[in-house]
Amino acid sequence: MAGASSEARSTSVATLVSAEIVLAASERTILYYDQCRAASYRLADTLRSHGHEAGVLRCTGLRTSAPNADTRWHAVGAQKFWIHYVVIIGAQIVDLTRRQFFPGCETPFYQSAAAFEAEWDSFAPEVQNPRFHASSAT
Repeated sequence: MAGASSEARSTSVATLVSAEIVLAASERTILYYDQCRAASYRLADTLRSHGHEAGVLRCTGLRTSAPNADTRWHAVGAQKFWIHYVVIIGAQIVDLTRRQFFPGCETPFYQSAAAFEAEWDSFAPEVQNPRFHASSAT
């Protein structure tokens, strides 16, 4: 029984540490428009460097009506053309820049994977971090 208790404490500490990392990243994110990819990579990198499994998702086509989104998004075109990046930790989505679409929302914004899936037309893991390209020797 002591092992289970220790394991539960370890999981609880890991959850607390990841929550502190997310909160710190959120406090450093002061601009929201067009900052989602960079902010998501910074957060995912920090989480992974602390032993947490985290990935970046690229999503397109916001289904939820966002009439108060940053006006630059409306200049891009219809919401079905909008692209966004978030972090996935287990079955939970963390969005540091959701305010570019929904100015009054909480930040960081947490969402279940199911709710996230219902909100976007498509999403997939971002597989190539542009900061780590293999150089070609000539």
